Amino acid sequence: MTKVAFRLTAAAALLAAGPAPLNAQSSVPEAVLPATVTVDFGKSRGAFLHPERYNNLSRERTFPGQRDADVQFFNEQGLHGHTYKVWVDAHLIFDAARGTYNYDLVADYLSDVSRLSDNLLMVMDTRVMIRDGKARPAEVKPVILNIMRELKRRHPQIKYIEAFNEPDHNLAKVLTPSGLYDFYKVYYEAVNQVNRELKPKVPLLLGGPGFMQYSNEWLNPFLDRYKADPSPGKRLDFISWHGYGRFPEGTGATNGPRAYHFYKTDPSEVASERGRLEAALKARGLNTRIPGFITETGIYPGPSFDNSGDARPDYLIGAAGVPSLQYWYMENPGIVPFNWVLRHFSEERKDQLITRGGADRKTTLTNTFTPYGNAMAMMAKLKDVRVPAQSSALTKGKGVYAIATKDKSGLAVMVWNYQHVGTRSYQVTIDMAALPAKLAGKPLRQRMYRIDDKVSNYWANPATANLQQVGEIVVKAGRTHSSTVTLTPNALHLVVLEPEGRRK
Repeated sequence: MTKVAFRLTAAAALLAAGPAPLNAQSSVPEAVLPATVTVDFGKSRGAFLHPERYNNLSRERTFPGQRDADVQFFNEQGLHGHTYKVWVDAHLIFDAARGTYNYDLVADYLSDVSRLSDNLLMVMDTRVMIRDGKARPAEVKPVILNIMRELKRRHPQIKYIEAFNEPDHNLAKVLTPSGLYDFYKVYYEAVNQVNRELKPKVPLLLGGPGFMQYSNEWLNPFLDRYKADPSPGKRLDFISWHGYGRFPEGTGATNGPRAYHFYKTDPSEVASERGRLEAALKARGLNTRIPGFITETGIYPGPSFDNSGDARPDYLIGAAGVPSLQYWYMENPGIVPFNWVLRHFSEERKDQLITRGGADRKTTLTNTFTPYGNAMAMMAKLKDVRVPAQSSALTKGKGVYAIATKDKSGLAVMVWNYQHVGTRSYQVTIDMAALPAKLAGKPLRQRMYRIDDKVSNYWANPATANLQQVGEIVVKAGRTHSSTVTLTPNALHLVVLEPEGRRK
C-alpha cells in the first residue's frame, strides 16, 4: 500500500493568498476529527450520472450580452450539457390582441443554448395566460401548439417540454390541484400533434408539472386525473419538481412569514422522494419507472440566505450544499437533479459564474467561476462509472461525502465536508481498494484539486478564482492506495489518478 499525505504546497499557499471571506461563524472552530472514506474500485454502481451536465439558464433577457462568452467558457471547462433547461413565455411570443407570433425574443437565446447542450428541456410557461388572462384550456392549446411546433422546427435539440413552472405557487390562486390536469391535457395533445406533423428524429417528450416541492397535495390529484383519463394518447414522460425544501401548501399567498423547511439543514431528506413517487404511481397502477426530474436544485430558494449582510460565506455553503443534495438524489435510480443556475437575474447566491463581483459588487465577470461553479467543474473531472465509496463521518446529511469513479482513463474520488453553518473539520483518509490490474504497480500521476474559503474562491483571491490544482505527484500504487486530506467546513477536494503519461 502506498500512503500519500496531502498538504498545501507553497505554490498552492501563494495561490490562496489574499483576503479571506468573512467567516460565517463567530465561534472558535472545533478540533479536526478523523474520518475514513473506503473505496472499492473492484465493484461498479453503474454509469455515473454527471449531474454537472444537467443545468439551467435563466430567461432570455438575463445577461444576453454575456451569453456567448459564457457558452464558450462552459464548453471549454468540460461543462457541455446533456440537458439544459430553458424558458419560453407564451405571452411574450403570442400577441393576443393581434393574433400574431414573434420569435425574435428567443431566437438567439435558444441558438446559444443549443451550442451548450445536447438536449434542451423547455419550460412552456403559460402562467400569465392562465392566471392573469384567465385563459381556458381550449384557448391555451393553439398557442402552445404553434410555439412548440415552430421552435422544435428551428431548434431540433428541444427534446423535453415541461408543462408548467411551480403551478402549486404561481397558479394556486386560480386552479385546484385537480383542475391543473385540464391544462396538462392540452399540452400532451399539442405535443402529440407536433410529433405527428414534424416527424422529428428526436420526438418531443412531455412532463411536469414542475412543482415547487414534492407535494402529495398537488401530485396525487394530478395522478388521479391522469389515471382516469381514457385517452390513448395521454403521456407523462417524466414527473418534475424542485429540490429546495418544504413550503406552505398551495395558497399562492406571498404576504406574511412563511414556514419554510429548507433541505440545507439535512440534504439526506430528499432521498425519500423517489420512493414516495413510486408508491404513488404503484397505488394507481401506473408505471413506477417514470423518471423524476428535479428541474431546480439548490440551497437557497428565492431570496433566502444564511448570512444576510454579506453573501460571500454563502457562496461556499452552496458549493458544498448543492452536491450534497445531488448525492442523495443520485442514490435513487430514476432521479435526475438539475443545477440552478448559470447566472441569476437577481440573487447572487445561486450563480455559477461571478455576476456581482468587483469592489462595487455589481460587476459581471467573464470566465470566472463562483465556488459553486468550481464544484461543477470538479465534478466534470470525475470518471464515467461510479464505484462504492463509504464515509465514516456522514450523519443526518452533514459531514464527509464521497463519490468515487473509474473508467479507462483512470480513477477519481471527490470528497467534501458539508457543514452548512457548522465549524467541524475532518482529516480524511481515503482508502482505495481493488485498483484495476492495468493501473496497479504502475506509475500513476496523482493530481489534487481543492475548493475552500481560500482556494478556488473568488472572494479570497480574484486572480485564482477558478478551480485550482493544489498538488501533483507520481505514485506507484499496488492493488491499494491511500491519500489523506484535511477538509475544513464546506471544503471540497478531488483526487485524480491516471497513468503517468496521460495528459491533463
